[in-house]
Amino acid sequence: MTGGKGVKIKGSNWERGAVKLLNNLIRESNWRRIPSSGAIGTILSEPLLGGDITGTVKGFPRTFRGEAKIGYGGAKQFTLKKEWIDKIAREAYNTYSLPFLIGRFSGARDGNAEFIVLDIMTFTDILNEITKLYEELEKNGVGRD
Repeated sequence: MTGGKGVKIKGSNWERGAVKLLNNLIRESNWRRIPSSGAIGTILSEPLLGGDITGTVKGFPRTFRGEAKIGYGGAKQFTLKKEWIDKIAREAYNTYSLPFLIGRFSGARDGNAEFIVLDIMTFTDILNEITKLYEELEKNGVGRD
């Protein structure tokens, strides 16, 4: 698939697959595909239509907003574009969400096929939020022997 309708179908299929994958792998979470995301969200400048995927995790105070990409190099490599990370970061910022990129090596048959990319600020925000939640639990005596 070099462009056009086939690429769009492949991308939409991956968005649905990524939602299913995240829902299966992350306990107590709710992930969904954002209908009419992408070009329409950009044209209308509607933050809620930004990204491809949104998700929540029980007990975690922030929502996640993701961009799904498949291919861009085949089964053995993946070309990552800075503009994708910048775009989802802007869209997530506008909805107080945490941005991520979920990718898949097209045609990968073994080993790691799917992956998540976070910018350094998102990575540290997640870890700091977990630390803060843990400290609140400790302060309230939860989890002590």
